[in-house]
Amino acid sequence: MVKIIAAKKANDKPKKPHPDFPLFPHASNRWCKKIKGKAYYFGKVSTDPQGKAAIQDWLARKDGIFAGQDDSKKSLTPATDIIAVKDICNAFVSHKKGLLESGELTERSFKEYFATCERLVKAFGRLRLVADLVGDDFRRLRASIAKQWGPIRLANEIQRVRSVFKYGYESGLIDQPVRIGVDFKKPSAKVLRKNRAKSGPKMFEASELRALLATAGPNMKAMILLAANGGLGNSDVAGLPFAAVNLKTRWLTYPRPKTGIERRIPLWLETISAIKAVKKQRCQPKDVAHKALIFIGPRGENYLAANGYRVAGEFARALKTAKIKPRRGFYAIRHTFQTVAEGVRDLSAVQSIMGHAASSGDMSAQYRERVDDDRLLDVTEHVHKWLFGESETK
Repeated sequence: MVKIIAAKKANDKPKKPHPDFPLFPHASNRWCKKIKGKAYYFGKVSTDPQGKAAIQDWLARKDGIFAGQDDSKKSLTPATDIIAVKDICNAFVSHKKGLLESGELTERSFKEYFATCERLVKAFGRLRLVADLVGDDFRRLRASIAKQWGPIRLANEIQRVRSVFKYGYESGLIDQPVRIGVDFKKPSAKVLRKNRAKSGPKMFEASELRALLATAGPNMKAMILLAANGGLGNSDVAGLPFAAVNLKTRWLTYPRPKTGIERRIPLWLETISAIKAVKKQRCQPKDVAHKALIFIGPRGENYLAANGYRVAGEFARALKTAKIKPRRGFYAIRHTFQTVAEGVRDLSAVQSIMGHAASSGDMSAQYRERVDDDRLLDVTEHVHKWLFGESETK
């Protein structure tokens, strides 16, 4: 089982009322007594910190315990009643680790879930019983997240927290859903709209992309062209293998990591040239497991490391070099591609290149087995003309 890394607080575990007290505070937050290797429990420490009720229960039952006549069902607290925050977080992380290893979850998503569990352990305490959590705990948690992050990241984190406790209930770790209260909600649609309006459009103009291409280094130049050419995002370019790109036919065949949707993208001459330049100056990766990746940093590191944010960090430096206001990230180029590409008025072809998963109600997408190459070429040529002011040869 994957363990949550969190520092133990000195006050996490309560102390005995006095040195001679016959019971000890168990990690499950229960008064406990071990006899012949068997644990017997006598109520919650949190509701009986001085152990007055616990000692009475002990005195009433101890003769039966020593005589082997104590009812085991009565003496042993049900597992679902002693699950602590650390237990449900460790189980959840182990579950997500399994999905990561089977290829059903990305490294970045796993690390986000792990960070959420670390936050829960820090906010509620490692040994806090899940059954004791109330709405006020989640209200304070939401307030602390809101101080750190904006509405969109707040909404995502709230969803991850809900997922942890939903998993605990559905997996049988806890026997009833956790009462998270009425305040632990995502920001309203109105708040999200106002935040988006305040942030401004998440796209680049053609002149800005040309300025970036003129000043970016080989790796970043190729990444920007891949994003502008076919809507590739941070994780797409970070994990792009050589096998996905045919330099002769100028086609990229690469499933989108987030959705697994297959994509065929016709590549511009500029994109092919940039990839060849990357290949020519590429460093050897530190880890042989990454030898298939196109993009390797100057010190031999891949771009998937550091929570998947290396692409974003390098792009921020490229913005500064090109003297462009850094209110948009690399992923905004994907927004740009979608926005401009729709001008060709073939949404199905645009969605095919973007790798968008069809909605459950889109029956046309369910029946559509492919999109003709000519339609895909029309889309990328339209974007090429917008960016460079000239038509691309099919």
